Amino acid sequence: MENYLTFTVDEHLYAINVNSVLEVLNLSVPTAVPCALPYIEGLIYSREQGITVVNLRKRFNLKEHKADKRTKIIVVEVKVTSDDRKENVILYGLVADSVQDVIQTYDEERIENAECTIPKEFIAYAFLWNDEPLFILDFNKLFEEHAKLSLPQTQEIKI
Repeated sequence: MENYLTFTVDEHLYAINVNSVLEVLNLSVPTAVPCALPYIEGLIYSREQGITVVNLRKRFNLKEHKADKRTKIIVVEVKVTSDDRKENVILYGLVADSVQDVIQTYDEERIENAECTIPKEFIAYAFLWNDEPLFILDFNKLFEEHAKLSLPQTQEIKI
């Protein structure tokens, strides 16, 4: 049995394991980051920590949507291993159209070949929830490109 936080993006239901979720925030305007990837909205600060804000609509190549009072930022903790095998934690804020509920699912509920409007590499697997597919996001693929750029680079300097 697993617990997931469900949320919507472009009227589709997605979920992430609650063990990765730190908090859910009201939408705030992030501080822009020069030369950031196109789907990075910028940085916000919460609990004295910098959080990289990811616009899921841009990341999934979906049409833009005007934010409203239901739009939230889901702060998640992502563990990334650097080239030197050091584990790093990066905080991301996922901009979702709305946050729904925490649900419990079981492995036997997984379904294969569910139709999805986002790139399949971002989906770890899917469940049937209330007769609709519920897509569990794959953090490794979702943040891989940004995480590589964010990790400290170690270089060997020869003198």
